[in-house]
Amino acid sequence: MKKNLTADIWQLALITTLLTIVISCQKTGKEDLTVDVAQQQKAASASAVALHTSGEVATDWYNLQFRILLERNSAFNGTHFAYIGIGLYETVRHGISKSVSLSTKLNQMPTMPQPENNGYHWDVSTNAVMARMVRLFYSGLTPANMASIDSLENVYNEKLNPAGNSSSFSRSQSFGRQVATAIHNWFLTDNMNGSNIGYVPPVFPGAWVPTPPAFVNGVNPYVSAARTFMVEHTNMISPPFTIPYSENPSSDFYKMVKQVYDVSQSLTDEQKAIALFWVDQGNGVGLTPPGHDFSVITQALEQTGASLALAAETYAKAGIAERDAVIVTFRSKYANNLIRPVSYIRAVINNSWLPFIVTPPHPEYPAAHSMVTGSALQAAARVVGEHVMVTDRSYEFRGLPARTYHGLFAAAQEAGISRLYGGIHYQNSINVGLAMALQIGNNVGNIKLRE
Repeated sequence: MKKNLTADIWQLALITTLLTIVISCQKTGKEDLTVDVAQQQKAASASAVALHTSGEVATDWYNLQFRILLERNSAFNGTHFAYIGIGLYETVRHGISKSVSLSTKLNQMPTMPQPENNGYHWDVSTNAVMARMVRLFYSGLTPANMASIDSLENVYNEKLNPAGNSSSFSRSQSFGRQVATAIHNWFLTDNMNGSNIGYVPPVFPGAWVPTPPAFVNGVNPYVSAARTFMVEHTNMISPPFTIPYSENPSSDFYKMVKQVYDVSQSLTDEQKAIALFWVDQGNGVGLTPPGHDFSVITQALEQTGASLALAAETYAKAGIAERDAVIVTFRSKYANNLIRPVSYIRAVINNSWLPFIVTPPHPEYPAAHSMVTGSALQAAARVVGEHVMVTDRSYEFRGLPARTYHGLFAAAQEAGISRLYGGIHYQNSINVGLAMALQIGNNVGNIKLRE
């Protein structure tokens, strides 16, 4: 593929714009949760054991991570999801007929531990690998967090080993732990730099400046140097933002920003609901953005009764896409360094205006919710099926009604448009983010994991 996106992505952006933004609805009664059986059989072509083993042990461990994330606001928990998903797949894949290791597909991934030629229980291995990875990857775990991790691990140990410690149980558990350690050791070679120490924003007409209310310096300015999982994404970047900066009311730039302002003046109840549903800021308010993405994916797996084999591949590919999209998104943001709507509107249109939701502290273009969420959900859709319906109940605890989508990427489209309704992104940024998401998600979706 081309490393730098050219005219093709503008065509994709146009297509994305013309796609119907799914208007979600509150759950009433039983949803029509369509299971794409053919897609499941293709994605989880496995031995009888792996194909018919429930994915519940995997989804339960992801649900535990979401509860942990409610207490945090880490920009890089998407990195955690990537490595954890790969570790899950590398454990389960030995129960999948003709599977291949991701170490043969991903950039600088080392060879993973191999099981012995003896009997294994892959759900036992899954419980062990997930328990160890959650302990290794999440920093600052509280005593309550540790108790929850211990409790879930023990529940599955008792459930999966009712006859007591057998040699196959111990062997399966040991193998999962070996994979977890190998994955974490690989993670320690990661060059992701989440600091913004020493970053000085460039100054030019139309450049990003810190935004209200906190006026924080830009976050993630050095992410572009991080190692991508896919070689194809090593130098990938958005097309340059081509609308010339201008404060003239007749200019295209002014009209683009004025659209954001005009939308903010007449938000409907539905538009407000959409904007609030995708406020993913952690710190007790909601899931972090990657946490919400993987919550949607987890609910799709639960609602379709996915097997362990299918869940493992889905989580791995979604994690790979999420992490690579974060790198490409922030590389693109800081290459363009475009002013946010709130800064322009307060300077040029209305000096007292504030957006409906708070603007994140980084440059405007392209839109991260479009690009990162879209990449993860498209990669997941390529495994579970692109037309599988999902109902997202992530924020019912906040009193926000569940929303239903006719496909995972439809949820990403809504996440994208939510940022226009929230007053924090231009339509152009959303369109390009979604177009690039399709490209990244499909690149990862195309990884062939069967011989």
